[in-house]
Amino acid sequence: MRTVFPSFHFAVDRLSWLLLALFTSWIVLGSADTKQTSWPLHPKKPVIIVWNAPTQDCETQERVKLSLDQVDIVSSPAQGVVGQALTLFYKDNLGIYPYYDTKDTEVNGGLPQSVSLSQHLEKMSKDLDTYIPDHQAKGVSVIDWEEWRPLWIRNWSAKDIYRRKSRELLAKKNSTLTQGQVATAAKEEFELSASNFMLETLKQAKSLRPNQLWGFYQFPDCYNHNFKGKMDSFTGRCPDVEYERNDELNWLWNESTALFPSIYMSSDLRSTDQGRLFVLNRVKEAMRVASVGDGLTPPVFVYSQPTFRKEMTLLTEVVIFWGGASYATRSGCSDLNNYFRGPMGRYLLNVTTAAKECSQKLCKFNGRCLRRAPDSAVFLHLSPTTHKIISQSGKLKVRGSPGQAELKAFRQHFKCQCYNGTKGEGLKYFKFNKSIIIF
Repeated sequence: MRTVFPSFHFAVDRLSWLLLALFTSWIVLGSADTKQTSWPLHPKKPVIIVWNAPTQDCETQERVKLSLDQVDIVSSPAQGVVGQALTLFYKDNLGIYPYYDTKDTEVNGGLPQSVSLSQHLEKMSKDLDTYIPDHQAKGVSVIDWEEWRPLWIRNWSAKDIYRRKSRELLAKKNSTLTQGQVATAAKEEFELSASNFMLETLKQAKSLRPNQLWGFYQFPDCYNHNFKGKMDSFTGRCPDVEYERNDELNWLWNESTALFPSIYMSSDLRSTDQGRLFVLNRVKEAMRVASVGDGLTPPVFVYSQPTFRKEMTLLTEVVIFWGGASYATRSGCSDLNNYFRGPMGRYLLNVTTAAKECSQKLCKFNGRCLRRAPDSAVFLHLSPTTHKIISQSGKLKVRGSPGQAELKAFRQHFKCQCYNGTKGEGLKYFKFNKSIIIF
């Protein structure tokens, strides 16, 4: 593995793997016909860090003020918190979501083909008024519906109940059908209803809250968990059939204005090269499906869960660090604060500054840097000969500017992915259309 500046590699080894492969959404894509993408959430910041954990009580109850200076958006996944820059919607607070609970009891009809779409959309409108009261609010909205998947074949294990109940429902309505006919028709009815339910949800969401970026959590998925007992030969590549299945979801990628893959990894993969490959391929697949269609490439928001051990994640346009209630204890708040004030904070500052400098020098701030060779192990890091990270008044700061070696490395290893409305090699000549900027 190599970085743009190999002498800075020690920082990667010392720090948690938590951020090693940072930079994949714009770095892994490198084809000659790279599509334009939307402008970043914040001007002149090609990479955004989001903290999405219920740590709001750290300061008020535990008397620990978190040092989140390197975080651009702070939000809580708690359902009682409203009007945030990032909002999570669950199965019980956005419309009428049909599912079966852990006791196999149907809720809201249980199946997407058994719920009233009009009633769902009506309640959804009211829920949006509750959680995003400002109709023109700019932000990110994540729909976290995990009970069933829109592709029939992917409802395995505990989710098989949706296939079984779909067959039972169809057999009751059509008693003359053979078992094979029931299986075929049930699959078609389920997938049609599931896709329609998700599509209409997205359409209404974008209509009622047009300045939000909308998508579904864990979409797309790569299903590259086939490392058990095969660590030595594990490549991290998504199974071929999963590429094909994700292609069947083009209707979803085309309607989504953001994608939210997860890169949570098993403890078996932490601190391993296989872990890097696991994450790399999951984000590469997200970027592949993001490029479908004729419109702009939607931003990819990678969900990661920080731990106080060595692990690795990737940084895309946006990395969302998610956490549960365990972070909101006295010890959890204290450990987390030390983490942000220590190596994690320093590395976040390092790579986000490097991404910003590459965007500035190579793209005139009108695009983000992409690897020229998509699979090369080249990463953006600040050179220790030209930059220094210091602590000033309790906050981390960067001193220095890119030297000639860094500028040469930018040109050698990276190229620009233009933001919407810009053009020209190196973005030396660009056309700026203010009306198309969302953030």
